[in-house]
Amino acid sequence: MFISIKGSNFTLLVVHVYRACLEGVRRALEEKIEKAPFFLLKNTPVVVNVNNLNYYDNWNALYQTISNTGLFIVGACCCHDNKLKEIIIRSGVPILTQGANIKNNKDFSTYLHKKTPITLETQLIEKPIRSGQKVYARNRDLIIIANVSTGAEIIADGNIHIYGIMRGRVLAGASGSEESQIFCTHLSPELVSIGGHYWLSDQIPKEFSGKAVRLSLKDDTLIIQNL
Repeated sequence: MFISIKGSNFTLLVVHVYRACLEGVRRALEEKIEKAPFFLLKNTPVVVNVNNLNYYDNWNALYQTISNTGLFIVGACCCHDNKLKEIIIRSGVPILTQGANIKNNKDFSTYLHKKTPITLETQLIEKPIRSGQKVYARNRDLIIIANVSTGAEIIADGNIHIYGIMRGRVLAGASGSEESQIFCTHLSPELVSIGGHYWLSDQIPKEFSGKAVRLSLKDDTLIIQNL
């Protein structure tokens, strides 16, 4: 046997581009990278969401602008303009669609911001999640009845419930579900995210630190409430 191809758990960040203003995109990315240096690093692989663009926009210039910030583009998603698709493919960047048979997670589209159906099945974990561990509940909710340590990564396509101290990075709605929520009994994370919208630890209102809370998303804004 010379090679094997297997699924794995790699988190792909998605860059949503709302306008192809190159200078604006550059400045916005540099600000994001400066504020979140621990997970936006040089050569971090990203997918570009081009839902709001068409073939009049200069894809090649946009590609170069994003690449110049140090991010590594591995694909584009949510392209509804056939001419833009052709331009992107000619540039050597694959168009990723829901259910694509390309393996870079258990399904390459796992972390793309597309609406993936969430099953009613729930994954239950009763052991603590240690630093460096990664848990991914694909197409389902996730319940953890234990503590989550700093440096751990908790990801689910559905809701996340943590009945313990919630540290580390916690990402609900990883496949783009903006209806997903996060529930925990002790809030103390490095990062929380729902449907690709995130807060770093210093962006979370201090009055909720250590409290039992519910996090949800409304009008592209994270909402936090006491339980």
